[in-house]
Amino acid sequence: MSNERYPMQMRIENSAKIPDELLQFVKKDTFSLIIKGAAGTGKTTLSLTILRALEIKDNFFYICTRVSPKQLLLSYPWISKFNEGLKEEKPTAYEVGNPVNFEDARLDEPESLFERITNELMDVKSPLIIIDSWDAVASFMDREARLNNERVLQTWRERAGAKLIFVNEDATDSSLDFVVDGAVKLDQVSYEDIRLRKISLLKLRGVKISKPSYAFTLDKGNFRVFQNYSPKDFVVNLNSINFSQFNKKKYSQGSSLNEKGLIKTGYNELDMNLGGGFPKRGVAVIEVETDINMQVAMAFLFRIIWTFLKSGNVVFFEPPNGIDPVSLDSYLKAYLSIVQTHTERFFLVGSRVKDLTEPSSSGTDENQSEHVLSYFYKKVLKQQQYRTNRFLLSVLSSSRLQDFDSRMKMDHINFARQNIDLTIFVARKSESIRWVSEICDIIFRICVVKGSLFLKTPYPLSPFLAMEVDSSFGYPMMNLIPLV
Repeated sequence: MSNERYPMQMRIENSAKIPDELLQFVKKDTFSLIIKGAAGTGKTTLSLTILRALEIKDNFFYICTRVSPKQLLLSYPWISKFNEGLKEEKPTAYEVGNPVNFEDARLDEPESLFERITNELMDVKSPLIIIDSWDAVASFMDREARLNNERVLQTWRERAGAKLIFVNEDATDSSLDFVVDGAVKLDQVSYEDIRLRKISLLKLRGVKISKPSYAFTLDKGNFRVFQNYSPKDFVVNLNSINFSQFNKKKYSQGSSLNEKGLIKTGYNELDMNLGGGFPKRGVAVIEVETDINMQVAMAFLFRIIWTFLKSGNVVFFEPPNGIDPVSLDSYLKAYLSIVQTHTERFFLVGSRVKDLTEPSSSGTDENQSEHVLSYFYKKVLKQQQYRTNRFLLSVLSSSRLQDFDSRMKMDHINFARQNIDLTIFVARKSESIRWVSEICDIIFRICVVKGSLFLKTPYPLSPFLAMEVDSSFGYPMMNLIPLV
């Protein structure tokens, strides 16, 4: 997926990220660290990502006791930067060579390997040494010899001012925890119907551990912890917005919204989860948990709205309940500035939108809602007459139909299915939206797990996606990251 197609993705689609506390720890001049966890939990990926996070290109020694350096290079093509003569593209099995500073020690005897490690420390050739894994070496030693060798390595590491990382397959083994300066553990835990990867920061000497565990992914061969959810990341700062970089872009006006009868969401990973996108004439519901700011839904919806507008289509948008007038004004100014050439096809609807709808009728909430929706549907039919080849998207608050009886609700849903290509209702999870859930095509749920935002799709059931936001432009831009 190119950045030209989805320009708002340029910043946040960057790859590797380890916990801030761990990054602070590994930036020390000297340390020893153990990374432990069962097979397949991501230990090798984390150790390689530490190299990347420290931007180390030489002066390190990576000892492979389980997997050959060639296999590592095939699995993690980005480590080819350590080999000057190798291209960045993923090599074939026949073209690949050993990356420099990666040592194949699968057949080495423990004594010779131990001697080579101490020589590296004594000569100070490698400020960072990674042993992946220590189990394979230590399994050939008796307990007394192992403990003695571990103490020797610690002593030489301190004298050399080096950095030493042990990778350990036995997550229950705590013998090294008392010797090393830092210890982290990787796990795979079950949450509802998903498998979630978790890193626990057991010990980081000299570093305050603000958060003892993080959820992470191994997407695209990188170790990446997910952001902590913070409502302040979704505040729009109009004074710091610079739109010049977008104005210079030649956005694709003819990109297809409709593919094989499905409507693109604007999120590549979400399209994959949905089998290609939203069903045409579909109805979707976005449920937001009560402890999550509704601005998160605004940021998520913008990419969908942008996808419609940039390909020449029409959007009707009712601000969801829970957005205060000041925040709503800031969001609209920021986002509409990005789509400035398409604003003639963006329509605000609802009784909360001053001067953009007919005067609200007096009387009950039901009468008022019926008045607003009747006016909205007139606009829909009018747009169909003017733009026969355009898709129509409507985003409505679920409370708009709450006061109607079942027959009236179904009348409005039927109108939407017949005249609107995609209808999205936004609701709090605490609201009574069962009537919508029973007839809709897709249910999304925005929730918090382990302190991070996730998008769950309980119907149709599909994998979780982490929700990450980039606020560096002055306004929040959302991205979705798969759990791998």
